[in-house]
Amino acid sequence: MTGNLSEDLCVSVVYPTRDRAHFLRRSLEALLANERLPDEIVVADQSRTDATRRLVASFNDPRLVHVPSGESGLSRGRNAGIRASRFPIVGFLDDDCIPARDWVSLALETIRQFPESSVFIGEVFRNEDDDPDKIPVGLPERLLHLQGANDPWRLGPTGGNSFFRKCVFEKVGLFDPLLGQGSDFPGAEDGDMVYRVLRHGLQATYSNAIRCVHLGWRNDDENIQNGYNYGMGVGAMLAKYAALGDYYPIGVIFPRRFLFRYLSLPCHLALGNGKKFQRNLKWCQGIAEGFRKWRRLNESLTK
Repeated sequence: MTGNLSEDLCVSVVYPTRDRAHFLRRSLEALLANERLPDEIVVADQSRTDATRRLVASFNDPRLVHVPSGESGLSRGRNAGIRASRFPIVGFLDDDCIPARDWVSLALETIRQFPESSVFIGEVFRNEDDDPDKIPVGLPERLLHLQGANDPWRLGPTGGNSFFRKCVFEKVGLFDPLLGQGSDFPGAEDGDMVYRVLRHGLQATYSNAIRCVHLGWRNDDENIQNGYNYGMGVGAMLAKYAALGDYYPIGVIFPRRFLFRYLSLPCHLALGNGKKFQRNLKWCQGIAEGFRKWRRLNESLTK
């Protein structure tokens, strides 16, 4: 790390959001109760009503910056937040994630500890009780560093609980606007971004000290459908890099990370595990459809 230490560790936190002011309120309240507050909170608002704008104004906090956008999609929201951010560290929270009270301070402590890393991924706990006070504390520290050709899902990755050095985006580009919820391929924008970071020879770090809880607001059927969405993003990512002549994702990441979902289908069916069968089937269908759809898109663009 270069330059003045305190200046380098000023942080902007970006929230991409669309018509979910009720979730955003809970997350903002938890963030503003942190031991160490962010220097800036950018709310990239794609909402169709003014509920989010009014919510942001109700906090009457100069750290909060409302950035309206006529676009849609998680990646486009994050990109709008990156462009609007003013500080060299950019953190990301999804509007349905509740940060731990030491979320900012422990993230910055990790960033200080590993100046050679460019990206920092935290742990997202699933809490069906929607109780942010149940975020585990005192866990044994787990760290993982990756660099070069590698599987980004070894780090999670969880784009909704992550910190980036802003200079990274100058090297690898912004989030792919075709990937992520609300886009043509509604998933894997975080895996794609971390893969690009690693592909450029930069180091990414996972730390379970950077903790938040994801509110369990989806029912079983919605979670199964969401697997299809994320699978579409994974399939698109595989096709994207294959078209660029990079076969590591499809040749290494796919068999290591996702092939088991295909192989498990007969077992779940034979054992009568209906939910697991449906969950993995939707993932498989999504991966296949995302791969086919990206190839058709790429072929149409190259004609």
